[in-house]
Amino acid sequence: MGGVVEVRRPVDVAQLGTRLGNADVVQFCEPLTGVEYRSLAALLVDHPKVLLRAYGFNDGLATLRFLRWFPRLRRFSVAGLHHLTDLAPLDQLNAHLEFLDIGETRKPLDLAPVAAFHELRALRIVAHRRGLAELLNANPGLQALALWRLPVDQVLPVMALPHLQSLALTLGSLTTSAWVAQFPALRYLALREVRRLVDLAAVTHLPALRWLWLDALAVEQLPDFTASTRLLRVDCTEMRHLQHPWSLRGLAAAPHLRELLVTESRLPVDAFVPFVDHPILERAGVGLGSHRRNRDAENLLRRPPPHSEADFAKTHGLLRIL
Repeated sequence: MGGVVEVRRPVDVAQLGTRLGNADVVQFCEPLTGVEYRSLAALLVDHPKVLLRAYGFNDGLATLRFLRWFPRLRRFSVAGLHHLTDLAPLDQLNAHLEFLDIGETRKPLDLAPVAAFHELRALRIVAHRRGLAELLNANPGLQALALWRLPVDQVLPVMALPHLQSLALTLGSLTTSAWVAQFPALRYLALREVRRLVDLAAVTHLPALRWLWLDALAVEQLPDFTASTRLLRVDCTEMRHLQHPWSLRGLAAAPHLRELLVTESRLPVDAFVPFVDHPILERAGVGLGSHRRNRDAENLLRRPPPHSEADFAKTHGLLRIL
């Protein structure tokens, strides 16, 4: 897993080229010179998987005029470019753009100009809802989608994304988990601080699901995962409504579960008894709020901790964005 490379003037092109070799993101918050933009664009041609991000409060950057220097760019983010008011300048980008992140801005934006891109493979949207349905309809080949701060099933009641492998919903709301059943190809699903969601039954019927991440949901008991025959890993973080000895019993029924992570939890230690003799479970990590309870759970489970998120995703070929 690479890191983030911050670009500031004056740009040392040779040093920047070396740093991009191990980077996931290259970003800047102040304008560069034309020569520096041209040099950065040339480097990114050789590193097409590196995401270019512009962010901050600079009014000049918010015009997106600098994009004229990046006609071959494949991955772009404006997350945190707070004064951005118009996405029309994105038409300077390559028609074959494959990843786009329209993140936090001071005011919600109209996504209509983005619908001109028809080959997106990954998309992240934060709070922008106007034109969202049209954008998704224009990109039926989308494989990864992250949506933040949206009433998801109100804005997008029906979606046709047959190739969607990765879905992350953060904040916002969802009335029922049945909405996710529209995406049978999902291999990774993250539901994080999603309001109104109290029943996860439909999640257990996603036939391709490998990894499920549940965070801060108002769910008191996990459903029966017997039908989740491909589920390999579940993360439960800050699931404070899970408080009973039987809260995880349905999850223990997942026949091929290999890794389990439960942190920031109010569960009693005996909630993990159903996993003691699980025939497949190889790794488990538990955080129950005290050294004594953590130790008791570790002694009960006797498994090493789960792999890092990056390693697990890489090992199992899982695409994910948050």
